[in-house]
Order: sequence, then structure tokens, then C-alpha cells
Amino acid sequence: MIDINVVKEKVNKLSKRLDSLNIDSIFIEQDGKLDSFFYNAEKSHELRSCAKLLVSMAIGIAIEDKMLVDGVPLSLDTKIYPSIKKLVDIKSKNNLSKIQKWTVKNLLTHTTGYESQMMSERYIKDIEKNELLNYALNYDIPFEVGTRFAYNNVEPFVLSVFFQETFGVNLKDYINEKIFKNLNIEEFEWNNYGKYCPASTGLYLKHSDFHKIGQLLLNNGKYNDEQIIPENWIREMSSMQLETPSAYKPERVLPKIGIGYYTFISRDGYIFRDGSNGQYIIVNKEKKLLITIMSSEKDMKTVTEILRNII
Repeated sequence: MIDINVVKEKVNKLSKRLDSLNIDSIFIEQDGKLDSFFYNAEKSHELRSCAKLLVSMAIGIAIEDKMLVDGVPLSLDTKIYPSIKKLVDIKSKNNLSKIQKWTVKNLLTHTTGYESQMMSERYIKDIEKNELLNYALNYDIPFEVGTRFAYNNVEPFVLSVFFQETFGVNLKDYINEKIFKNLNIEEFEWNNYGKYCPASTGLYLKHSDFHKIGQLLLNNGKYNDEQIIPENWIREMSSMQLETPSAYKPERVLPKIGIGYYTFISRDGYIFRDGSNGQYIIVNKEKKLLITIMSSEKDMKTVTEILRNII
């Protein structure tokens, strides 16, 4: 069992050594026992890329519910382009030919052909939010679809646009109805980019509610013995879909060996999801272990240092 007091002691030591370590709160759940510690009063906190987990979960529910795309049930092989083709004038024939190949699975595994991240806040701060789809689909796509992992915020956003245009419901509202309400999450903030849910960022939740998302991963989609997310989908999104050598840094506490569907596959049975400034959901199903961390620490690698030699 992980002793939260040991983790707290490591936080304090690292904070002194680094002059500061901006961790807000830590939750550790193992074998059904939950310990939590708050360094700051609990309040809504931006999750950044941890919001991507909810996008993947929502897609799993929609597939299970056999939501129809042009009369055919949604699947991982569903093409994205027919639902979004009227929204943007794609000027490059190279881009168009690749976007026409995009499937739901390509978007869930960041294998759309982009070279690198081009849609985080620093890249889009001067772009009107209702112009983001135009920006993304006309940005150079140099690689073949399905051949190369490149982490990006664009894929969850395009999935959000696809979802709303196909099914007539904002992805945020779908997540609220299908997930948040079933987790008794009543307080959240998630403002649109234009008329679409950002999907990849911008969600604010309290840590106690953030932890519930991790419980869905740990417990194969169940919360309070109710199946919220299909069990087979949780298993699939938590399984290796693609190795990610470009993201692998062996010196990290949790090196990124591969990707599931918006999850990272790490060493020794650990899977996790991280967000900028140090939000973490860390799961080891064999050890019945879930760790969630809220922080405001820009140097993210120092956040997981508190877990070195503990997990």
C-alpha cells in the first residue's frame, strides 16, 4: 500500500529543493481505500489535456449506442470527412486527400499525418476561435495517415466538430448527460471554441470530481457499481494501440511507451493521462491503484518525481 504521508514528505522535500513545487492536491486510492491531501483549498481547476479522456469515453458510449452516421452505426472505421466537408474550404489537394482518409481511430490515436503539435494555446492565441477548424484543416499535413504518431490538440477538436455536425448535439452536452450526471458531477465549466466544445482543453472541475474520471478507468467503466462506460471500450482505450518512440523518455518516472485512445501506456502495467501544468490520472489495475494529482506546475516532470521509487 502507498502511504500518502510518504508522498507528502516527498512533496515537501522537492518543494524546498526547487524553491517551489506547485501541487494543489493529491488523491491516492488503493484496494478501495481513498486518501487525499489538499495543499490549497479545493476549487475548480483547468484539466487541460486530461479532458481528452472524456472525449474518448464519449465516443465509446456513442459506438455502444450504435448512433447512426448516414444510416450506418458509428465505429472506429467511420470516416470523418463527409460530416465536415461543407464547413471548410481545404485549399491543399495534399491535405484534402489525407483528411478524406481520416477515421475515428486515426483521431483517437493521433495518426492523422501532422508533424507536431500546432493547436495548443500558444499557437492559437491570436486566432479567432470560430476559425480554428479552417486553421487546422489547412495546416500542412506532411505524413501519410495512420503511419506516424504526433501528439496534437487538433484531433479531439475535430472529433468534437464531427460529433456535433453528425449527431446535432454539442459534445460537452453529451458528456454531461452520459457521464457527468451519472458521476454526480454538477459543477463544471467548459466554454466553446466558436460553437464547438474544445474537447482537448478548457474543462474546469474540482479534484474530487476529477478523481471520479480516474475511477472509471480503474473500475472498467463502473461507478458505484453502475456501468457508465462500456467495459470493453475502457479495456480497449487502456490498451496499446501504437508504440510512441518519439514520446519515449526513459528517465521519466512514467515513460510514454505507447498510446491507447487518449491514454498513455507506461511501464509495469501503468497507464495514465496528463495535462499541462501537471494534472495526472495514473492507474494500475493489477495493483488496484489510482493516483490523481492537481497542480499548477509548469515543469510537469517534477510533479511525478514525488512518485519515484514509490510506484
